Amino acid sequence: MSEEIVLIGLHNALRYLGEITGETTTEDMLSRIFSTFCIGK
Repeated sequence: MSEEIVLIGLHNALRYLGEITGETTTEDMLSRIFSTFCIGK
């Protein structure tokens, strides 16, 4: 199994665990998603 596939799985698992424990909120995730977009340029 390639390293990238394993890392994707681990990233998703950590994200879901953060949602369950309350460490990561939906607003945090939306902020991360939209922080990569340049709006208004």
